[in-house]
Amino acid sequence: MPAPQRVTTDALAAAAREIAERDGIDAVTVSAVAAAVGVRPPSLYKHVAHRHDLLRLAADDAARELGADVATVVGSSADPAVVLTGIAHAVRAFSVRAPRAAALLFSAPSPEAGPSASALSPLIETLLAAVRTATAGDDPLPAARTLTAWVYGFCTMEQAGAFQLGGSVDEAFEFGLTTLVGALTGGPRGS
Repeated sequence: MPAPQRVTTDALAAAAREIAERDGIDAVTVSAVAAAVGVRPPSLYKHVAHRHDLLRLAADDAARELGADVATVVGSSADPAVVLTGIAHAVRAFSVRAPRAAALLFSAPSPEAGPSASALSPLIETLLAAVRTATAGDDPLPAARTLTAWVYGFCTMEQAGAFQLGGSVDEAFEFGLTTLVGALTGGPRGS
């Protein structure tokens, strides 16, 4: 009879995310995750081939978490502008609470370290459906890419302390978001 499995995929993902958030993505190693889950490094090779597999587990977990946040927003209103605004706020909130996990979602160090298609697909489909409802175009992909790039870019600059012109960063986010959502939906522009 084989020995019971001591390590779960969920435990590996949680450990990888915790290490990434605390010490940075480069700190997520087979040795560090093994120590975090209480096993020796060779034991992890039964579950993963290399550190990028650990990063992918963390990215998949992050994709599911953000996907649930976005799905909640999408289900909360029938107003497309409210939904797009809510999605942007959800991404920003996620980036604040899990900046390294957000980096794995949007700019992983390699394709193998980013989220798998199966984990990312529900988030993408929810986002595309929301954008399709909000825009008059047949193809929601350009609008979804624009919204995502603007929000993640803003969050990345915010976390890096790159806004050095003074004023309120929150007000700047709202101005940019109102302007972008207005452009995507044909509604009012920011003032």
